[in-house]
Amino acid sequence: MQLVFRVKKARQDGRSSIEIVLNNDKLIAKDTDQLLSTLDKLLKRNKIEIKEVKKIKLEINKKAGLTSQRITKALIKALSLNL
Repeated sequence: MQLVFRVKKARQDGRSSIEIVLNNDKLIAKDTDQLLSTLDKLLKRNKIEIKEVKKIKLEINKKAGLTSQRITKALIKALSLNL
C-alpha cells in the first residue's frame, strides 16, 4: 500500500491544505494542525494500520507554505521509522 501526502498551494493566510491519499481514497486536512487526526481517520476508514503501509510519498506544490512542507516532511520521516 502507498500513502501519498500532497501539500497544496498556500492560502492567503500562509497555510497549506494537505491531501492524504491511500488506495484512491483521500481526505484533506485544512492545515498541519489537523494532519495527524486526518491521517488517523483515513486509516480507520480503510481498516488498516500504519504498519501495513509499504511506501510513503510526498508531493509538494511550488507555492505551498514552507512551514507546512517542513511539518509534513517531519511527519513522513517519523512514520518511516515504523515501516
